[in-house]
Formats: sequence, C-alpha cells, structure tokens
Amino acid sequence: MSDPDRRPPRNRLAVAVPPLLVFFNPLTQLAYIPISVGLGRSLDLSPAQIGITIGAHSVATAAAGVFTGPLLDLVPVRRILLPGMLVNAVVSILLCLYQSYAVLTAGRLLTGFASGAVALCGQALVADLTQGDPKARDRGYSLLQTFVSMGAASALALGAFAASLDRPVLVFAVGAVYASVLLGVVVVARLGRDRPPAAHAPDLPVRRRIGLTLRSIGRMLAQHRRRWLILSSIGIGLVMQGSHFGVSVLLDRLADDMSTLERVGVSILIPCGVFTGSFINRMSLRRITREQLFTRLYLVIPFAAAAYAVVALAALHVGAVALTLVLLGTCLGALMPLSIAISVNWNPELRATAAATEALSRSVGQTTGPIAVGALVAVGGVGTVGVVVFGATLLGLAASRYIFTARPAPPG
Repeated sequence: MSDPDRRPPRNRLAVAVPPLLVFFNPLTQLAYIPISVGLGRSLDLSPAQIGITIGAHSVATAAAGVFTGPLLDLVPVRRILLPGMLVNAVVSILLCLYQSYAVLTAGRLLTGFASGAVALCGQALVADLTQGDPKARDRGYSLLQTFVSMGAASALALGAFAASLDRPVLVFAVGAVYASVLLGVVVVARLGRDRPPAAHAPDLPVRRRIGLTLRSIGRMLAQHRRRWLILSSIGIGLVMQGSHFGVSVLLDRLADDMSTLERVGVSILIPCGVFTGSFINRMSLRRITREQLFTRLYLVIPFAAAAYAVVALAALHVGAVALTLVLLGTCLGALMPLSIAISVNWNPELRATAAATEALSRSVGQTTGPIAVGALVAVGGVGTVGVVVFGATLLGLAASRYIFTARPAPPG
C-alpha cells in the first residue's frame, strides 16, 4: 500500500478540476430531458422510445460505477479520465450532426457511461488530493455536491431554453464544447498520474493484484454498517429523482396558471436548494462530525418531505410548492455529500469502489423513484406525488439508526 500520509502536490488548477468533472454528469443527463419530447416528436418516436432514451443515461452511469470503481483502485486515474472525456466530446459532436432513435439511444448510453466514469474520477481525485486530511476530504466532497447541483440547475435551464427555441442541438453542442475544453484542462493540469492508494507492489503479477483488490472489495461489502448505508443511499436517490418527477407532474397540473419563465424557475428550485444545502454542509462540518450531521439531518428531512406531500395533496398555490421544494432541496444538499464522505472514510484504500458503491445505490433509488411516483399517481391522482418521497425519507431514517451502531466486519 502507498504511504497514507503522502499528499500529492496541489495547485489551483488541480483543485479546480474535480468539481468541473462532476459538473458534467448532470449536464449530460438532465439537459436532455426538457428537449426529449420535442425531439421525439420531430423524429416520430413513441413515448416509450423517448423514455428509453432518457433512462439509457442512468443505466449506463450505474454500469460505469460497477466497472470503473474497482478499476480506479488498480490503475492511475488518468488512464480512465482522458478516454472518458474524449468519448464524451466525440459522441456529443456526433449527436449534433445526426439524430435518430438508434443514434440517440447509443449516444445516451455512451455519454452516460463516460460521464459516470469521469465523475468517479473526480471523486477519486478529491480523495487523492486530501490524503491524510479527512476534514479536507469532507469539505472536498461537499464542494463536489455544490457543483453537481449547479450542473443540475444549469442543465435544466439549458434544456428548457433549447426546447423553447426548438433547437435541441444546442444541448449537444454545449456538451461537446464543455467536454472538449475540459479535456484540454485535464491535459494541462497533468492530474491523475499517481498510483491509487490500494496499489500493490509493482513486482506482483497483474492477476495477483486484481485478486487482492477484489478480496478487499468483498470484505468491504460484507460490512453490516455498509449495507445500512447502501439502503440509506437508495432512499436518498429515490427522494431526489422522485421529487424531480413529482415537480414535472405538478407543473403539468399548474400549466394553465404559469408562464414559461415561472415553469423554468420552479423546475430548478430543488437544485437551488441543494446548492444552499451543500454550503450549510461545509459550515456545519466545522463544528460537528460528519456522523453527527448525518443522523441529525435524517431527523429533519422527513418533515420537509411531509410538507411537500401536504402541499401536493392540498393543491396549494405555486408559492407554497416553491417553498417546500427549496426546503427539500436544502435538506438533500446538506445530506448527500455525507454518505459518500462516510463511505470513503471507512475504506480510503478503496476510495473509488466506495464512491462507486454510493453512486450505484443512489442510481437504484433514482430509477425506482419515478416508477413508484408514476404508479401511485396513476392510482391515487396527482396529489399523491409526495407520498412516495415521504415514505423514502422514512426508509432512510430507519437505516440511519443502524449505520453507526453496526460493527464493521473483522479484517481477514
């Protein structure tokens, strides 16, 4: 293993790159959603086909975590980062030039996998740049969450703007430019050349190094506390994506009473709340530990989700909807950086796999959330959009009670 007290040299450009990397995943994922209906109509696609092109990105991002996480604990980050950025740039350019159902689906799969891998590289770089300083690592992950929320808000605004102009190609063009510029920045910054913390002695055969790493990952996943953390992370993902889908359902109900600008504004309120919450996270970590903040937030977030459910059920004014969305987003923004910080803190030598486990758990929740909300709305009506979100917070609350009381698996 490498020396845990060794810290790589840091410069301003190196510190700036990881947030820029995680910004890209929500940009490629969410900017497409507002243009998907109009683009699908122009290509004569069915609603099911449009849904497949939307969901392809999330599926590919989850797959990227499964394959890229362990790989990043075996090879330097740069070997994954540069190909990932190059794929994003090339595929985005191709999507600018040609769109069809097959091209969109394949393109979304490729950009989802590549941007998911790039985001994991950003998380691994934060761990590498803060070796030996857990508090700095916590603040680094909180900063990443800030940029994720900025990416989400920017993506939704970009997609809404492109949809209003009926120019969906703008979304792909922005993605191509961003990926190309960031690729140049990564090359100039010369990041990710160091061997990962879990790197074994160079004289060991490759098969032996892979076997040792896989056994370490198996022991990590066998920890009881990690299983509870995974369940909690599924709840976080369900709350987040279920809330986003619920906003779309509520906006459709309020469509006759809202202008286009109001619709765009309401659609980005949760990301704006997440941005505020991540700032609260960084301020709070100066006074209390990540574990204390995690458990306290899970005592608060069910109240925000309950308010969201009540507002939807009572069909209150859009102002009340906006207030609850900001409140819910703020709670999520303060909570989400903690689970990845806790996950990596338990196994810093497997920092990429630990981060990938967290990302995959959230992806399960993000996939389940819209399905559950849609099923309940079909049965109980639009007013029930918040019920699933509230139930997911209770799931996370129950899991959080056991995360810090379960004993870690013994070393072996």
